[in-house]
Amino acid sequence: MTMTTECYTEKNSREWDAIVEDSVQGTLFHKWNWLKIMEKHTGSVLHPLVIKKDDIPIGIFPLFFQKKGIIRMVYSPPPHTSVFYMGPIITNYETMRQSRRENNYFEVQKLVDDYITTELNADYVNISLPPGLTDPRPYSWGGYSVQPLYDYVIDLNGNSDLLFQSLDKRQRQDINRAKKKGMNVEIGSRKEYEAIVDLMNERYRQQAKIVTVPTDYLLDIYDAFSKNIRVFYATYEDEIVTGLLDLHYKDTIYSWIGNLKPIKLLSPSPGDLVNWEAVKYGCEQGFRSYITLGAAGNKRLYAYYATKFNPRLSIRFSVKKSSFTAGVFEKGYISILKPIKGRFHSGD
Repeated sequence: MTMTTECYTEKNSREWDAIVEDSVQGTLFHKWNWLKIMEKHTGSVLHPLVIKKDDIPIGIFPLFFQKKGIIRMVYSPPPHTSVFYMGPIITNYETMRQSRRENNYFEVQKLVDDYITTELNADYVNISLPPGLTDPRPYSWGGYSVQPLYDYVIDLNGNSDLLFQSLDKRQRQDINRAKKKGMNVEIGSRKEYEAIVDLMNERYRQQAKIVTVPTDYLLDIYDAFSKNIRVFYATYEDEIVTGLLDLHYKDTIYSWIGNLKPIKLLSPSPGDLVNWEAVKYGCEQGFRSYITLGAAGNKRLYAYYATKFNPRLSIRFSVKKSSFTAGVFEKGYISILKPIKGRFHSGD
C-alpha cells in the first residue's frame, strides 16, 4: 500500500470537482473555481491537496497559505471571504465501515499535517470542517484545539402553507403587515446582487466599520456561480431596501449574506418577509433543507433572529494549532483589531 500527497493543478480541476460532487461533505465552497477566486482576492497561495492510496484518491483538502511578517499561516477557508467552512473531503466516507472510515480519515489528516509542517512550515493553522464531517478526533490526536460551531437548519417538507403556519403568530402577522404596507420581494439578477452588496457596504460605513469582504470578490463569485445564487430583494416605494443572497447546491439552500436592516427605518422590518420568501422558494422548488450559515453562534442576537423559523441545530467543528509567537499575534488581533472590523452576517 502506497500513500501519496499530490497538489493538483488546473488540468486536474474536473477530477477535483467530481470528488466534491460525489461526496456528502462536498460544498459549493470546495469547487475549483470558488477556490481560485478566493486565492485571487485574499493574497493567499492555494494548495489543493489530494491524498491517494495506491493511486486512488481517498481525500482532498484545499489549503490556503498566507504570510504576515514572520508568521506563516494556513487556512481552510481563508478569512474575509464569507465562507464558513471548508476543510477535507473523505471519499466514500458515508458508505464505509466505521473502522475503515476512521483509518482513511486519520491517514488523510496525518499526511496533510505532515505537508503543513514540512512543506509550508506553518506557525498557525485554522481549519473549519464541513458539516458532513462531525468527527474532530483525528485533530485532537494531532495536537489541535477543537471548538464546536453551529448552524440553524430548517427542514423543508414541500408544503409551504404548513411551514408558514408553523411560524409563531407574531412573525406571521409581521410578514402579512409588510405585504399590506406595499413591501415586495422578488428574485433578481446581477443588477440587484450589486445593489444589495452596495447597501451592505453603505451600512457598514454608517457604523464606522471596516468592510473586510472585497466587493470585487463577491462580484467574481456571482459571475462564476450565478446558477447557484438566488438574489431575494425587497422593495418599498420602488426602492430596494434590503435583500438576501442565498446559495443553492445539491439539495440544500444556504442563507449566505445580506438581509441587513434597511438604512431607513421601516415598520414592520422587511427582514422576516425576505427570509420567509427565501424559505418558501426552497420549499416549493423541492430542496431538502435551508441552512442559515453562522447564525447559531455565541451571539444571542443572531440566534434569536434565526430561531423564529423553528429550525433544528446542526453541529460542526473548527480546529486550530499555533506556535507560541502565532498565539500571541492572534490574541492581539482578537482583542484589538477584530472589534473594529465589520463582517457580513445574515440579520445585521
